[in-house]
Amino acid sequence: MAEKSVRSLILRARAYDSKEQIDDFQPDPDTSEVDFVESMLTGDHDPIRDEIRDWIDCLDEEGQVELVALYWIGRGDFEGREFRAAVTEARARRSSPTSGYLLGAPMLGDYLETGLDAVIEAGALDDA
Repeated sequence: MAEKSVRSLILRARAYDSKEQIDDFQPDPDTSEVDFVESMLTGDHDPIRDEIRDWIDCLDEEGQVELVALYWIGRGDFEGREFRAAVTEARARRSSPTSGYLLGAPMLGDYLETGLDAVIEAGALDDA
């Protein structure tokens, strides 16, 4: 998986992580702040969420399990040097769509960045 691609996903994930889940927001038609408020909300049809989901779904199986491995490393389940072991575990435990799993995970952007940095520092990432 290419470092540049993962870093791009990290930026999108951070933008998504910063939003608040509110499904019943009703904009006030008399205010000019509607666009700002709506940009800070997320729900079933959030464009950033859709973009992240589509990006992850377009990855092949290997890319998806590597992404899960980076997330697990970032949250402390594995060390950077254990990247291949984390990938093997992610492949073995895969039971639902990867995009759904990762989009439901807390602090996705932060953990991906921490995991990516740890793997790079350990020299364990084959950057494509």
